[in-house]
Amino acid sequence: MGLARGLERRLEQLVDGLAARLFRGRIHPVELGTRIVREADLAAFETRAGPGAPNVFVVTLGGEPEADEAVTEAERELELVMAEAAAERGWRLEGPVTVEIRFGDGPASSAEVETAVEPGEVLPWARFESAGGSPIDVGINRSVVGRSADADVHLTSDDVSRQHALLWREAGAIWLADLGSANGTFVGEERLTDVVDLLDGDLIAFGGTKLTFKVL
Repeated sequence: MGLARGLERRLEQLVDGLAARLFRGRIHPVELGTRIVREADLAAFETRAGPGAPNVFVVTLGGEPEADEAVTEAERELELVMAEAAAERGWRLEGPVTVEIRFGDGPASSAEVETAVEPGEVLPWARFESAGGSPIDVGINRSVVGRSADADVHLTSDDVSRQHALLWREAGAIWLADLGSANGTFVGEERLTDVVDLLDGDLIAFGGTKLTFKVL
């Protein structure tokens, strides 16, 4: 499983910055990023909201350790790449992406990737706004919207079903689907009967609860 060209360009910049020494004689950053995404794909699993993937990655490189600054730069860039790749593939991550680079006894060209799932708070990527209430942030990709206390986007109105709708990012777009709710999900005046792609500023109603969708 490869990377989009934009993500490849981000990783290619690592060979010119602080992390240049880290990758000299080692695996190329693009190959490493591709390997991390592949390991995530191999470890993917089903959640209540669809496909999920690990969010923690421990990368063990061979060769001598490098300066902390170079390692930190590479870790941060790999985290951004993995987060974007997960959104592109429509994966649900239960917490923020974390990449840790360690050094082992293998040859400099070696690289091993271990994965794990660690729940945690993630930064919001979207928000629901209403005229008279507080905004509701969306952090988890493949968020379940509903009245249930364990819904990712919790709405308290009685006309909202416990698991009312599903909201997620995939393939460069944002998608919304009704989950068989009693009172329906509407975009504008149209009741959803199929998956629909959302745009910033769309007016959405979960039953009678009317909200404006904003992309952050």
